[in-house]
Amino acid sequence: MNVLERTSPHFTAGPWDNGTFGVQTWLERTPWRTLRGSQYGCQPDIAPPSELVWEDPLLNQIYKLDIATFLTAEKVSVDGISRMVSLAPDEASRVFMATQALDEARHFEVFSRRMADFGVTPAERHGLMQRVTTPQMRQFYDLIGEQVDRGDYVAALIAHNVILEGMAYPVYRYEIKYWSRLDAGLAQMIQGAFADEVHHVSYGEAYVRSLLQGDVALRNRVDGLLRDFERLMTGVFEAVIDHYIGLYQAAANAHLPLMGDIMIFPGRRMAELSEEDQVRLLLKEVRDEHTQRLATLGIRR
Repeated sequence: MNVLERTSPHFTAGPWDNGTFGVQTWLERTPWRTLRGSQYGCQPDIAPPSELVWEDPLLNQIYKLDIATFLTAEKVSVDGISRMVSLAPDEASRVFMATQALDEARHFEVFSRRMADFGVTPAERHGLMQRVTTPQMRQFYDLIGEQVDRGDYVAALIAHNVILEGMAYPVYRYEIKYWSRLDAGLAQMIQGAFADEVHHVSYGEAYVRSLLQGDVALRNRVDGLLRDFERLMTGVFEAVIDHYIGLYQAAANAHLPLMGDIMIFPGRRMAELSEEDQVRLLLKEVRDEHTQRLATLGIRR
């Protein structure tokens, strides 16, 4: 009796490919599972945003600034990943990058929709995105873009799928908790984007790790790029403290009775930490996560 050879490769790929990065996996991971029944990133029966998000001008402002910050990163990802589809060196990578481009476009759409839900026009949204992009953040994004511009697939993959999306892990965990009491729908949107980013990082790590083994020259080049990003990473968080921490602190102080007991970090309630302390703890988690990413790649400091 003849049987289908479902274990036989159907794409050209490298040793990194374990068969979980194709379109079939994307279907099972997103529309058939994590996005089943959702509308713009959340379930239709989810609780609506708290009236406070509309009625408190300061809270409304930081809500929009937060979403605008997400959108700046998603725009970088949409622009870069869509171009990387043609740079991918094998069929399996090309197909995966196409699914990632769709993921990033979905994230951009979801957060843009939430802005529109609160009366923000596309032109106003673009203005907010420019406002939240500090010079330090622009340097960070420009370094990501440079790797794509040079057509360097490995460097561009590290920039997008290891650095930018690896940084998102602690940030997304924090933001999900921060908005959980005020807008469960936004928290669910962020959770859905987070699930996608984990898959993207998994591919980036697998691909780059397979190339670094035994290639000292490439390892040194990658290590130099990582150090450039590490320096800029700290600057991004320090700029947030310099530009916005007073705004966020005032909004937090006004709503501590509602949000103060959220365990924003393990063992630390929101009421126990100033906004500046929270940002510095978040940076520490980003650095720890980054160290873990490097260890996965086989780079130890």
